[in-house]
Amino acid sequence: MKKLNKSASTPLYVQLKNELQEKIEQDMSVGDLLLTETEIEKMYQVSRMTVRKAIEELVNEGIVNKQQGKGTFVSQTKTTQGLGRIFSWSEEMKIQHKDSKTISTEISIVPPSKKIRAALQLDKNEQVVCIRRVREIDGEPVAIMINYLRAKYVPGLIETGLRSDSLYYDLEKIYNISLVHADEMITARLSNPIESALLVIPEDSAVLHVRRTSYMKGNIPIEVVDMVARGDRYQYLAELEGRTKKHII
Repeated sequence: MKKLNKSASTPLYVQLKNELQEKIEQDMSVGDLLLTETEIEKMYQVSRMTVRKAIEELVNEGIVNKQQGKGTFVSQTKTTQGLGRIFSWSEEMKIQHKDSKTISTEISIVPPSKKIRAALQLDKNEQVVCIRRVREIDGEPVAIMINYLRAKYVPGLIETGLRSDSLYYDLEKIYNISLVHADEMITARLSNPIESALLVIPEDSAVLHVRRTSYMKGNIPIEVVDMVARGDRYQYLAELEGRTKKHII
């Protein structure tokens, strides 16, 4: 039997909604049946009204859906990206046993912006290959991924395209490029009209913007990735080690 903090300033239905959402994300899959209102009421020792308001919040966020006469079912769980290693999208999805695919791909030569030029330390006339993809999980668009690559290190990519669904696999197997480290910046913001249309979400929805700069041997920057992921379907997990003693001034 679980108890919520009835003396806390956070309303009970919000606490219950957060508890249910955590259970869904950790232990349940899309299509799983949620406990009945009576079962939740008894488990958390709250009123039926509190249970209904909590479930209503989950419905409004698209996390569950109610089917008349059948019950309440999980409609989505967040995909968690782990921090600490350089994984491709395809590798992450395989690790998490997610059904993922690319629903659109565009490859072109583009003029680099000042930020891309600086991040990749480009020579004056050096070209950049741009790969734009929309990635889907369980039949639903979740992320827009734009990779900028130094063209001189990936000859023929424009003509042949990607040989597999994983760019990093192609870099290793075809171009003999291994990524040795990367810097990543994660920002929360609202979606713009183009992103909203591609991800099939309302305008000004919460999204995560991830910019990664990846380096090959010799500390040579080879790639910049801009990824925009739906905030309701994607999250990051950071594993942190214990504190070490430092002199604090």
